Amino acid sequence: MAGGALGLTGMFSFSQLSGKATKEENDWVYPSDDLIDRCYDNGRSSTYAIDIDAPAYAVYRHLKQIGCDKAGSYSSEFLERNFARLPFYNSYEIQEHWQGPDAMQPGDIAGFDYTGMSMEWTDIVPGKYVSQWVDTKHPPKAPGSFAFRYPGMKHYAAAWCFYVVPLKGERCRLINHWRIGFEPDNGIAASINWVNIELIGGCMAHLQNIYIKRVVEFRKKPQIQARIKRAVLGGKVFGFGTPAGRYDGTELYEDTHNVWLRYGRQDPACNEVRPPVTENTEWPPTGPGTPWADVVDEHYFDSWEEPEFSWDEQIRQKKEKTYLKNWGKKTSEGK
Repeated sequence: MAGGALGLTGMFSFSQLSGKATKEENDWVYPSDDLIDRCYDNGRSSTYAIDIDAPAYAVYRHLKQIGCDKAGSYSSEFLERNFARLPFYNSYEIQEHWQGPDAMQPGDIAGFDYTGMSMEWTDIVPGKYVSQWVDTKHPPKAPGSFAFRYPGMKHYAAAWCFYVVPLKGERCRLINHWRIGFEPDNGIAASINWVNIELIGGCMAHLQNIYIKRVVEFRKKPQIQARIKRAVLGGKVFGFGTPAGRYDGTELYEDTHNVWLRYGRQDPACNEVRPPVTENTEWPPTGPGTPWADVVDEHYFDSWEEPEFSWDEQIRQKKEKTYLKNWGKKTSEGK
């Protein structure tokens, strides 16, 4: 009982007595607020803010990477996984495949988890702000997704938005802003939503701002489990003096939180042994004496190439539970 009361007191203090935006910032009408206000007449906001000693674009790059399918939540992994039961694993490095123009588009799922509880990325203004939104009146489009709501609510909508305001002196202010609306508008629903966006969500938003600030100011330390794994499996403890990485002992290794996943495309390490293989006409082996001689389809890959991905075909497969005949062959039926 005492521990629970102490925990709630700590959460209240952290979410309500620190990290809050100014009253003027909280009362401001933000560009994505209309997602709520066009459909609900009881919109209310919760806003957290922090000054960051880095240019606005440095912050924006990390905002593009938020999501369980990308760099995590930039909040507490422990709290997200153990209390919210969300599969967030934070990765604090900028990754190429999360930065290009196709890495985030309106309509993409803003991933909380993989069960379908979903928000969509909606407003994406390069370098300035990103907003994700969900509304039971207008559920997300992706098959398998659903618009979530809380007990006692017929409808619920939320816009979770991140705005960067450039400040003089190569600095910026990060605005972490929720706006919600719900029906019916009664005391129970209002209380649930206060807990959601102020107490629990407030702790998360405050932590996000702190984490992002530390990352872009180059002050975030690699996580302890990563340091342990690198030491044990990377050779420092049992490696007999043999380095396991090309950058062992340098800042590029020690201060890099997570591997740069596509960096090696420029010159794959296997080039030092042989070039990588991207085409092999000798596979699968079809001659006598091979393990599959009696069962192999010798002509499966004749006139075959990898088909262009199609959402229409993906939907057809789900509905009809069949695959295209000669899928990938250069025929009208297989393409």
